Amino acid sequence: MVNNILNIVKNNIVENNLIKANDKVVVAVSGGPDSMCLLDSLYRLKNELNFNIIVAHVNHGIRKESEEEKEYVNKYCTKRNIPFSYLKVDVPKLSKEKKISEETCGRIVRYDFFEKVRQENNADVIAVAHNLNDNIETILLNQIRGCGLKGLIGMDFKFNKIIRPLLTIEKKDILLYNNELELHPCFDKTNEEDIYLRNKIRLNLIPYLEELNPNLVTNISRMRNILKEDNEFIEDFTNKIFEKVIIKEDNSKIVFNFSNFMNEHKSIQKRIVRKLIEKKISNLDGIENIHVLDIIKLLNNNIKGKKYIIGNKFTIEILKKDIAIIY
Repeated sequence: MVNNILNIVKNNIVENNLIKANDKVVVAVSGGPDSMCLLDSLYRLKNELNFNIIVAHVNHGIRKESEEEKEYVNKYCTKRNIPFSYLKVDVPKLSKEKKISEETCGRIVRYDFFEKVRQENNADVIAVAHNLNDNIETILLNQIRGCGLKGLIGMDFKFNKIIRPLLTIEKKDILLYNNELELHPCFDKTNEEDIYLRNKIRLNLIPYLEELNPNLVTNISRMRNILKEDNEFIEDFTNKIFEKVIIKEDNSKIVFNFSNFMNEHKSIQKRIVRKLIEKKISNLDGIENIHVLDIIKLLNNNIKGKKYIIGNKFTIEILKKDIAIIY
């Protein structure tokens, strides 16, 4: 199993251009089975593929075992001369101050720290240990919440600076990898508590669905790959149109000609509006389908001086016939 997983990880890296020669990789390591499989496989491949690794570990201050996990990861790194960066944060306290869930707060703290470590070390990418089962959970979670095509695709190998070399590997094979190498990873008991929606999906929904169809993971994975191809085609088509939309842009505003896309299918219209928003504010956090539809209505009406404002995020204003600005 060890050689099999190493080959899969290597192929994922090479075929998807996740890590290039001479890259420096921040590896996010909790000490659990997934992240230890990630760390160990990257450590074994780094000389062959010519890259360097740095480990980043976060103690959320939630469980008493956290200190033991830190020592476990640090010991692995020390033995192999791997640089180790560590952060301890009282997530329960911080989540109350920010009035967000511990789960959300913990995720923000982790990824902010990983990015900080990446910048401080002039690293190129951040490797996280999401596997095939994680992606199935994400797809089901997106369906439950209501999603479009992208939601049904779930996670990809690369998103901005985040890479996922284990994304095609099943959890059961990751556990075999750990056992064969006697890595003795740490186990987070909260993963076995159905207190979060994702945990409920993992512990209750997926086992039930597998009773109905034992090939659930394989079938959803196949569906995901088909939809990914379809999405890539639509994205390519959208990008060709989007190139004709922008008139001029700077750090504060984008002027665009919307006549170039308002005659397209509604699916393309919505994608281009989202691209304009993302280009302006760098993300789509808090942007819902209703906002996009309202913007399309504004553009369809095509009345000079009319505006659409979303809080302090951005404003879209019609400057003149067929020409608008987002600022």
